[in-house]
Amino acid sequence: MSDTGSSRGIYFRRKDYASFWLRLLVDLIDVVSVGVLCAAAVLVLWAFVPGQLLLAVCAIVFFCYVVLLKRSKGGTVGYRAGGVRIVGLDGQRAGIIPLTVRLLFMVLGPINYLLDLAWLANETQRQALRDKFADTYVVKKRAEPIGSGKLVHRYYEILGYNFLFREIEVEEPAARG
Repeated sequence: MSDTGSSRGIYFRRKDYASFWLRLLVDLIDVVSVGVLCAAAVLVLWAFVPGQLLLAVCAIVFFCYVVLLKRSKGGTVGYRAGGVRIVGLDGQRAGIIPLTVRLLFMVLGPINYLLDLAWLANETQRQALRDKFADTYVVKKRAEPIGSGKLVHRYYEILGYNFLFREIEVEEPAARG
């Protein structure tokens, strides 16, 4: 999804990528936060907006929180509490399209979400499936890249479906020397 402008991308130390438990905490905080915002919007607009439009208002609030606020320098409440940020394969702030792809993956349902988070347990760069689809990483706020690597395409079979994802080939220290 993101365009790095070259055939290389950056990578971080493994400990700089957000872990399973940290991401779970961040997501929980964000779900509660956006839920409170949607409830507040519904309460305020209940008397003025027809019932059918309240769902649209909640969708707009959800999009603004999960995409626009996450892209901002400040980030969401969960991202601030967890001390993380989201970046593209080039290490820059993730764009609106990749963040929208991540949002759509989350909307598909709780089973997809659990598979998504479980996926990152064995990932060297701790990318959840939504990150693979969107070419993003969730890293600690102060994480600095430790190197760059060649962008490669890798095939994955997931639940009987075949996918092709862009990844960064991490160069071993001996190969860099």
